[in-house]
Amino acid sequence: MDLLVKKIAKFLIAGVIFLGIASADTDKFGFVDIKEVYYKYNKAIKLEEVFNKEVIKVSELEKSIKKIQTDYEQKRDLMKPEERIKKEAELKLKMQEYSFALSEFKTKMDEKQQETEKVVEEIKKEVWAYGEKNKYTMIFPSTSLLYVGENVTNTTNEIIKIMNSKKTGDNK
Repeated sequence: MDLLVKKIAKFLIAGVIFLGIASADTDKFGFVDIKEVYYKYNKAIKLEEVFNKEVIKVSELEKSIKKIQTDYEQKRDLMKPEERIKKEAELKLKMQEYSFALSEFKTKMDEKQQETEKVVEEIKKEVWAYGEKNKYTMIFPSTSLLYVGENVTNTTNEIIKIMNSKKTGDNK
């Protein structure tokens, strides 16, 4: 009985090895750099541009407050009381404006995060569709790769082309 089990096991192992070798010719593997696709996808580029304008706006407001504050501190002792009151009021107004802008910025940051997640999901769906259409066995994210052999395709540029060729309301 032991001999029979060993023969069956050898047969099964040989079959698995044969199937592995036979299917190796038909398996198709690829990888994609999701981050690169994101930063070259027109829709994401627009999203980043809008957000960067908000960053600049808040940053410039912060710089102007620091300038007014420094100017005030340097000249405070030399100012007439009415000038001092006027500068303090200006500084207080700028601080309120900054506080409001910062609150608005945090809201926009949350919205941007949600939009970014939606864009990444779009990219993942496109990679899935591309893989199915082109008969890939697997497409891996490039961040998971430690080694890439000869028969593995970088699909990143193809995915970028496909994403940017889509005609949607946000991506023209």
